[in-house]
Amino acid sequence: MKHKKVVIAGVALFVLVMLGGGLFMNKNSGDWSERHREDIEENVRNYVERYKLDPEKVEIERIHNPKKYPTGEEEFMVYIYYHGEPYFSMSLTGDPKSLSIYDRNDYIVVKVFNELYLQARYEEFKPAIEYLDNLNVQDPLRPTENKVRFLQTSVGLASEINESLKKAYYSEDDLTGLKKYINENLEIISELDRVEIIGNIEGLKEERIDEISKDLKQILPSSDYYLQIGEKNLATGESQGIFEYITIE
Repeated sequence: MKHKKVVIAGVALFVLVMLGGGLFMNKNSGDWSERHREDIEENVRNYVERYKLDPEKVEIERIHNPKKYPTGEEEFMVYIYYHGEPYFSMSLTGDPKSLSIYDRNDYIVVKVFNELYLQARYEEFKPAIEYLDNLNVQDPLRPTENKVRFLQTSVGLASEINESLKKAYYSEDDLTGLKKYINENLEIISELDRVEIIGNIEGLKEERIDEISKDLKQILPSSDYYLQIGEKNLATGESQGIFEYITIE
């Protein structure tokens, strides 16, 4: 009887050890991004807060597992939406060991600047935005309730203004200094700009494509543009719609 109790106790101990080991394995296996999600999200919130943005308005869309480069360096990517003012989305990169987010050339400053700049020119772009809305074109990068849609720019990277806009960004405790800089230099900034107009719509016929292109050229303000309106099959590379560079004097 005593021997039987010892055997039962030994079996029970073995089962507990196996269960414990299984739990340990499960905790340390599986998807890397999910295992570290809580810490990464906290680091992302801290990162945006340093740039005078509201950490409670950040949404983590996806955390990608680390990628290793031939140099031996590793990094992971986080795609975020910022649902504050202004709205924007962007990819951040971080260190898989510390889980911290890299500060690379203040690129988040440029993202905020670009969105505020487009807002400052909203009245100029409004006819084109409303025209595309009426055609049921969808903006793949912004929510439908956003005022500025379809427009993208990288003007904030222009060397002529990049340092000035960064200085303006940090000149106030909020974004007031940056908005003032944009309003005071709008004409100079717009001369450096090239605007991308991106929208998704299926089934455009050839004659309709020509008509939309002509209409946009009539209502868009002066600038250089890249029009990307239609549908594109990423798997085959085939596209149907308007894909062209234009200059409106």
